[in-house]
Amino acid sequence: MLVTLEDLSGPASKMQVLLDALQKRRIHGTGRIQQTIIFTRFFDTLTDIVTRLRHIDLSMLIGTYSGQGGQYTDPQSKRLVGVEREDVKQRFLRGEIDILVCTDAAAEGLNLQTADLLINFDLPWNPMKVEQRIGRIDRIGQRHEHIYVLNLCYVDSAEQIVYDRLLTRLVQAGSIVGTQQISMLPVTLEEFQELAEGRLNEAELERRAKERVTLFKQRTASMELPPSDLYEIYARLGHHGSSRALPVNLDAIWKTLGESRYLRDLGCLVSVNPEQPLLVLRGIHHVPEKSVLTISRDVFDTGLPGCAERLSFASYGDPVFEAVLAQVGAYTLPASIKRLTASVDGLKAELVGYAVAALDSGGVQQVRLITAFEDLAGLQIDEKTTLTPEALQPLQTRLTELAWKELESVHAVRRLARANAQAGHAQIALDYLIINSLLDLRKRLTKDGEFFWQVMKDIEEVIQGRNRLSITGLPTEIMRRVGPILLFPAQIPTLGVKTSMIASLPLLRAAIDAGCRVADAMKVRRAELQTESVQTRLRREVERELAALYT
Repeated sequence: MLVTLEDLSGPASKMQVLLDALQKRRIHGTGRIQQTIIFTRFFDTLTDIVTRLRHIDLSMLIGTYSGQGGQYTDPQSKRLVGVEREDVKQRFLRGEIDILVCTDAAAEGLNLQTADLLINFDLPWNPMKVEQRIGRIDRIGQRHEHIYVLNLCYVDSAEQIVYDRLLTRLVQAGSIVGTQQISMLPVTLEEFQELAEGRLNEAELERRAKERVTLFKQRTASMELPPSDLYEIYARLGHHGSSRALPVNLDAIWKTLGESRYLRDLGCLVSVNPEQPLLVLRGIHHVPEKSVLTISRDVFDTGLPGCAERLSFASYGDPVFEAVLAQVGAYTLPASIKRLTASVDGLKAELVGYAVAALDSGGVQQVRLITAFEDLAGLQIDEKTTLTPEALQPLQTRLTELAWKELESVHAVRRLARANAQAGHAQIALDYLIINSLLDLRKRLTKDGEFFWQVMKDIEEVIQGRNRLSITGLPTEIMRRVGPILLFPAQIPTLGVKTSMIASLPLLRAAIDAGCRVADAMKVRRAELQTESVQTRLRREVERELAALYT
C-alpha cells in the first residue's frame, strides 16, 4: 500500500485536466479568466480545488457557494472573505468573480447566466441533478451564443459506473417525458472499458460520440416542432386570447410606490437615477429600516456595490413588498369605495374589483368599476357619497361577467383534461380486448395454449414483420361504448354480438404491453401462469376501465 501511495504525491489527473481547461480560458493581457462554474458533490473536494487554484495564483478571483456559506477573493488583500451566499451570486453576476466553485447547494434556483462554461468535477447519481446544474447557465438571459458543459470522469473507476447509469437513466426518462438537450456524451460501458485497456483511443471515442449526438439531434428535430412554428402558434394564441391588459404591471407598481405621499411621510426615499430604480423603506412594520425595493431585474440580480442591505423585488410574493401592501391595506376603506369579488363555480380563482363613487369632468356623480391600474386615470373620488347595495348590484353583475370571460380558458382546459382521461380509459379497454382476442385465437391454434407466456411468444412471432392484423371476436356492445371516445377513427358495426377491426402495429404493440403488465402484476411464476387466469383478469380490467369512463 505504501509503495502505491508513493505515486500519488502529484496532482490527480482529473485536477490536471481541470487546471488545463482553466488555463485555456485566460484572457490575454488581463490575468483574468473567462467566467467558469465548477460543481462538485462534496465540500471537502470544493476546499481542495480552491486550495490548489490559490496555490497556483493567489490573485485568481475565486468564489465559493455551498451549504457552509460563501466566500470570495478580496482583490486588495488576496484573502478569501466569508460572506452570505447571495452576495457571492451578485458579485459573480457583476463580474467580480471569475471562477465559482459550488456544491449542489447552488444547483437549484440560482441565476448564473454570465458564464458560458460549467464543469462537473464529479457527477451525482441523480440525472436530474445534472440537469439542474446545467440550468444555472442554460436559462433565459444567457448572454453567450454557445454554452459548454465539461463532465470529468475517471475511466475504469466507480465514476465510470456513475456515468453509465446516469446516461441510461436519462435515456429512460427521455422515453417517457420526451427528449432533452445533450448533457452527457453518449459513451457506452464497453467503450469506457476499451479506452481503459488501450484498445480505443480518445479521437475515435470522440468521433463515435459526435456521430451519436448528430443522430440524436436529427431524431429530436423530427419529433419536435421547430421554434418558428412554435412562435407562430403562440402569436396566434396571443392574437385570439384575452384583450384585457394585466391589472397591474411593474411600471404601475413603481409609479404607485414612487408617488405615494403616505410612504414619503413615513420617511421612505426614492432614487433619482432612472437606471437604478430604488426605494429605501422606513417605518414599515416587520421590515428592517433602510430595506431596499427595486423593479429592475438587473439591479436585483447584481446588487449594488458597497450596499450592505439586501435588495427585495417590488412584486407579489416578495415578503418586503407584501409587508408594504399589508400596512397600506390595513386601513378601512371609506364608504365611497367597496371591494367586490366574483368567482366561478368549480374554480378557486376569483376576480377582484372596486366600486368607486366618483365625479366625472362635469361634476356629475357616477359609480365606476375599477379592475386595473389604468382605470384610475382621471379618477376623482366623491368622498361624500356612501355606496348602497342598489348601486353596487350592476357593478357586481359586470364583474361576474368579466370573471366568466377571463376564466373561460380554464374551463376549456378542464373539459380537455376530462376528454383526455376518457380517451385514455377507452384506449386501455381496447388494448385489453385486443390482447384477449389474440389469446383466444392462439390458444386454439397451439398445443401449449394453456400457458400464457408461451402463447405470448407465439403472438410475437405472428406480428413479426406485419404492419397490421385483423382482430376478430370483439364484443360489439363494448366497442360501441369505447369507439366514439378513442382518439382515432374506428369503424364500429351496429349489428351482431361480435365484431372485428384492423389493428395497426402500434395498437398491437400497446395491446401486447398491456397484457404483459396485467400478467406481471399477478405475481405467479412465469412457467405456471395459465392463459385462462390472465384472460379472467383482463375481463375484470375491461369492466374497471369502462366504469372509469364516466366517473
